[in-house]
Amino acid sequence: MGEATARLLSRQHNLILQGRNKERLNVVGDACSKLGHEVLLFPYDFTEVSNLGADVASFLKAEGVNVNSFAHFAGMTEVLPMARSKYTVGLRVMNVNYFAATEILGALLKKRVNAENLTSVVLVSSIDTIKGKKFQPHYCASKGAIEALTISLSCELAPRVRVNCISPGSFKTRIVQTVFANRDASLWNPPTLLPAGGVDEIAKVTRFLLSDDSAYITGQVIHVDGGERFLGMQYEKAFWVNRHKERGAYVWFCTALYGFLCWYHYWRSC
Repeated sequence: MGEATARLLSRQHNLILQGRNKERLNVVGDACSKLGHEVLLFPYDFTEVSNLGADVASFLKAEGVNVNSFAHFAGMTEVLPMARSKYTVGLRVMNVNYFAATEILGALLKKRVNAENLTSVVLVSSIDTIKGKKFQPHYCASKGAIEALTISLSCELAPRVRVNCISPGSFKTRIVQTVFANRDASLWNPPTLLPAGGVDEIAKVTRFLLSDDSAYITGQVIHVDGGERFLGMQYEKAFWVNRHKERGAYVWFCTALYGFLCWYHYWRSC
């Protein structure tokens, strides 16, 4: 999802892209830079965020840029029964999914760091805040926290900064394609009211929420799921239970990159 959004936004805006996997980040960065605008790369592992705010500030200062809009796509989960879960596992999930966003926003909202340039924010939740997901308590909790953060910050930062949230349904992201590489593709069949969509649907909604076309929208959680939340999700039980038995421990995943985050900003020189 983050990669699709980066490719779409790079047609009109300069970008800062973050990812944990440097090799994959370079590939996406190269692809985006060919679309006509500048691209900066910020490799970072969000499983540890204690210095993230300071590192973001140092990066922006070194590059001499300011950030106009921010979108947080980073995500990870664990597939683990609560009885076997540990604080360290939950903390890593919360760091990637929630605290990374708050640390970055804390830096971008500082006048000495970003000169009050930030005007729009898009955070990413999940359909699982509504329906839950077996063996993934920390993931569901972290995405619920993202939705609460959206509402809180929209009240705190108005009218200068708009804050909205996208709640995606089930999409065949890179990790899902990898999981199903040696499996029966028919197992992936999320029930939706509309025909199955692709990650470009998320990218287009993100572009809209970051743009002036949504200038009167803030504090909203936008469900982009084709109506999936209204229908049963029994197929997921079999998929995730089998996945848990196969892998044990926990599974990491991301929306496009492993812990992928997309920013875009306007250079002052533009």
